[in-house]
Parts: sequence; structure tokens; C-alpha cells
Amino acid sequence: MTWIMTVSPEMATGRTKEVYESILAKRGHIANVFIAEGTDPEVLSHQVDLYLELMMGPGPLSREEREMIAVVVSAANKSPYGTIHHSEALEQVEKDPDALEKVLKEFASKHASPRTKALLAYGAKLTLDPRSVTEVDIKDMKDAGLTDAEILRANLVASYFNFLNRVTLGLGVQVEKGKSRTYRY
Repeated sequence: MTWIMTVSPEMATGRTKEVYESILAKRGHIANVFIAEGTDPEVLSHQVDLYLELMMGPGPLSREEREMIAVVVSAANKSPYGTIHHSEALEQVEKDPDALEKVLKEFASKHASPRTKALLAYGAKLTLDPRSVTEVDIKDMKDAGLTDAEILRANLVASYFNFLNRVTLGLGVQVEKGKSRTYRY
């Protein structure tokens, strides 16, 4: 499952068990990335809270927009784990099995909504060449109708998935199979 020692949910004790039980209650399953972090339960607990707040908490971007950013960032990082998980989440949130294909087409289309195109372009640029992001990129997002709060949330979601992609890629976290990949979105 990973290249390091992990704590399986069945073997978890103490704080790790508490955190795993909390994840099960909120999500229905414990993702392999969370199991990979099980030997550091305090960090895992904070990381799960951050994930839930950024992706599912109230905020200025829609769930669909957040998932689109997660997919674009994960694809740019060539992270199978993030790309698979969040393309599935996007399909569930939009209730459309072709949601990922539509996002990729819209991102590449000259007919894409300026808002979506700006969000995805920003997420991709922040991922692939963060030093090249300038005030002009922020102006482009504002010109597409995004508020400062929405731009901040887009930055936080993209930054979070860059972090998470590096965790999964750097530890060799494998994608779950079958029903163990069924989460509450």
C-alpha cells in the first residue's frame, strides 16, 4: 500500500484509532493516504480537518469548482491517486459519470466559461510553475468575476492538493480498489 510502515485500521490503538474512527464516521472509509499518515495521528487529525474544511465546508467556491481544481492539480502533478479520487468525487458531486471529460474539454475549449477557465488555469499554473504566478493572474481571475475570497479558496485548494499529491507520490500510496474507495462526498 505504501513504501513505509503503516497502521491498519484493525491494528490501530490510542490516538490513531480515535482519528481513524472519526474519519470512518465522516467519510465511510479510510483512504490509503490517511492510513499512510497513521503513525503521526496528530498531524493526520489536523490534515483531515483541513481537507474537510477546504473541500466540504462552507466557502466561496462550489463543491464542483473545488473538485475541478483538485483534479487539474492532481493531473498536472501526474498523481494517479489524486486524479482518480477527485475525478470520482467530481462525478458524484455533479451526478454525472462524464464530469471529468467535460471539465477537461471545457478547460481546453475557447468556449469555456471565463470563471471556470480562470480557476483551472490558475490551479495548473500554481502547480506547474508557481514562481511564474503574478498579479496579472489574479487580475485575470478578478476580470472573470472571481472575488478575493474565491481566489484565496482556489489558492488554498490548489496548494492543499499539491501537498497531498506529494505525500502520495513520495510515499508510494496506492489507489484503493473496489468498495474501499467508496466515500461520502
